[in-house]
Amino acid sequence: MKRLEETGSGSSRGLMAGILLAFALWIVAFVIRPLNFWLMMSFSTSLLAATAFIFGRPLISRRELTWKNILLGILSAAVLYALFLAGNQALILLSRLFPALIPDRAGNLGAVYANREILSPLLVGLLLFFPIGFGEELFWRGFVQRRLASKWSPLWALIATTLLYTAVHLATGNPVLILAALTCGAFWGGLYMIAGTLVPVLVSHMVWDPFIFVIRPIY
Repeated sequence: MKRLEETGSGSSRGLMAGILLAFALWIVAFVIRPLNFWLMMSFSTSLLAATAFIFGRPLISRRELTWKNILLGILSAAVLYALFLAGNQALILLSRLFPALIPDRAGNLGAVYANREILSPLLVGLLLFFPIGFGEELFWRGFVQRRLASKWSPLWALIATTLLYTAVHLATGNPVLILAALTCGAFWGGLYMIAGTLVPVLVSHMVWDPFIFVIRPIY
C-alpha cells in the first residue's frame, strides 16, 4: 500500500512538473525567443514527449496501431480543417459587424503564419509533422488528459486539459491563436475521450498541422 501511495505521489509530481515545464517552454519560445522559433518548438515538444514517456508509460499499445485508427485520424484532421474554414468565415463576418470585437483579425492571422518564412516550407511542414505535432499530442492528451482521467471523470479531464492547453498559448498574446488552441484542444481531447486510443489523435494533429500551416493556409 505504501509503495502504491509513493507511486501515485510521484506520478502527480511528474504531472505537475510537466505542466509547469510546458508553460515555461511556451514563454521561452513565444516571448523570449532566444533561438530560431522552429528549433525552439522542436526542442520543446521533444522535451514534453520525453516527459510523457518517463512519467506516463505505457502510452500506446501495439493493438492500437491499426489502419482503422490511422484512417480515423486522417478523417478527423479533415473535419477539423473544415471547422476552421467555417470558423474563419464567421470571424470575418463578426469583424465586419462588430469591428471592436476583433480589431485586427488579419494582423493576428498574419502573425500566426509569419514564422513560416524562417525556414523552407518543406522543412517547416516536416517539423510540424514530427516532432511538433507528435510531441504536443503525446504530452497533452496521452499524458495530461489520460492522467487526469484516472483521477477524475473523463469529461472533467477533457475540460481541464483543454483549459490548460489553451492557457499555455496565452503566452503568444495572439487572440486568434488562443481561440485556435481552445478549438483544437477541445476537438482532440473529445476525440481521445470518445475513441479511447491516442493513435487517431496523434495522426490527426500530425496531419492537420502541416496542412493548415504550409499546404493550405487559411486567411
